[in-house]
Amino acid sequence: MTLWHTIWRLFSRFLATRCARKTADNLDTINETDAPLPAPIVRISHCAPLFELQKQRQLLEVVSNGESYQSFIISANVIDELLILDELFPFPAENAPQPGDQLTIRHHKKGKVLSFTSPILGINHNQGALTYTLRLPVQACYRQRRRSPRVSFSHRPPLAVHLQSPLRSPWYATAVDLSSGGMRLTVAGNITSLLKRDTVLPQCEFQFNPEFRIRCQAAVKAFRFVRKPYRQTQISVAFIGIEPHHRMQLQQYIDAMLNFSGKAA
Repeated sequence: MTLWHTIWRLFSRFLATRCARKTADNLDTINETDAPLPAPIVRISHCAPLFELQKQRQLLEVVSNGESYQSFIISANVIDELLILDELFPFPAENAPQPGDQLTIRHHKKGKVLSFTSPILGINHNQGALTYTLRLPVQACYRQRRRSPRVSFSHRPPLAVHLQSPLRSPWYATAVDLSSGGMRLTVAGNITSLLKRDTVLPQCEFQFNPEFRIRCQAAVKAFRFVRKPYRQTQISVAFIGIEPHHRMQLQQYIDAMLNFSGKAA
């Protein structure tokens, strides 16, 4: 079934329901503002690029356990909220993705990037090939690489960050700068041997006060070891699974700090 057939079926069902309500009330017209659009239609709008990628069978970058692969979308289902990917290429020789693992999906287009992370719900055999069933993201759209303002802690009180390594051992870090989408931080010593691009850190936790705590996962985007002013590893991470209201609070907090800095200057 094509995208537009799905849209038409949903709209027909939606309008038929509202027509029945109007008939029951002896009304002759339908007021389009009576009720919000049903959730599946909203999801179609929010995930429109995925349907286009499916239609064009565009290759996507798929990152799992720090390794990069290619695949394409077999199905994007807004009714069941599922996304099905074809088998990964090259086939994972080691550390093959398992149900519960997180996959990061990316596609670049005209200087922008579509990127989201979703858990594997199931792995199936389809005509001799593996397919991966993921949860359909709430929204998937192309954005500029850096879309959030950052606040620096170079002239502010230090912000302590508690991380878990890929092996779930504790790491104690200090924030260098922060945005609503991620942060740059430092960890004492050289831990580069434990890191790869897009490695998922199981825990990233920090707080500004007892009432405002952020706890989520984080994906490693870049890292380097430096020797001055002391031996440390600098890591840039992107937040995964942060609650929407926490992200909004975080952005408001960052805006307030930036505004205060501007006035002080």
